Amino acid sequence: MGLYVNGQAVPSERIEQEKERMRPAYEQAFADPTDSQREQRLEEWARENVIEQVLFQQAAQREFPEITDSEIDDLLNRLLDEEPEDGPLHQRLSGGEQERQKMRQQAAEQIRSERLLEKICCHVGEPKDKEIRRYYQRHLERFSVPELVRAAHIVLHADPNVSAEQQKQQMDELLARIQEGADFAALADEHSACPGNGGDLGYFPRGRMVSAFEQVVFALQPGQVSGVFATAFGWHIAKVLDRKPEMPCPLEQVRPVIVKELTQQARDKALEQFLDAERKKVVVEHR
Repeated sequence: MGLYVNGQAVPSERIEQEKERMRPAYEQAFADPTDSQREQRLEEWARENVIEQVLFQQAAQREFPEITDSEIDDLLNRLLDEEPEDGPLHQRLSGGEQERQKMRQQAAEQIRSERLLEKICCHVGEPKDKEIRRYYQRHLERFSVPELVRAAHIVLHADPNVSAEQQKQQMDELLARIQEGADFAALADEHSACPGNGGDLGYFPRGRMVSAFEQVVFALQPGQVSGVFATAFGWHIAKVLDRKPEMPCPLEQVRPVIVKELTQQARDKALEQFLDAERKKVVVEHR
């Protein structure tokens, strides 16, 4: 039994392709493998997506039936310029006349779709300042600079010619010298496996370094030196040089991002309303 949208046959392969495109995100959202309805739901959602895609293409064909050869040439040339000479479009060009005609047909469909989308969204303007400020306040956690730590370290990487106990003893001796007042930066430049700049790693947020290292340095205050500790990279001694608390970014700094997001939301809503109107008129058949 095949799917027909306003009399147009939809190949079953198209639904299968949409289903596989959706699968990774779908299975992440619905992770329970014992859910007996999971595959059926995915099939239904893929079918609905394809119906909306076909409706949009049909509307684009109605609104913009004529696409000139020069417009198609311009689009194809632009797309070809954007990819390497061994890219997929270049390969398709060498696939014979039938493949080239298929490319031109797809290019025409892309032009129609882009024009219809712009027509649907032509009333979408830039968001007002009040909307921007409200969005900023509601999503303040997104527009914040995370807590930062500036740390320096001395590290000894694992050495097959030196036992772990010997390396640990060497680091214990360095730590004792630091505790007696020796200069941390000078010892880092002299003894660390990563010398230079006094072992200074600069500022970094959580998630940048390996977990074992972060657990130690984020527990220290400026000026404090850790004990000797191990990570996958070897033995370390860390010193926190400075900390910066999490702080919101100024509105003006993130305004372009907010404007882009609000504009896209408005465009998405306009498209959704258009498709809802098309769905009310559609004739979907299974025959």
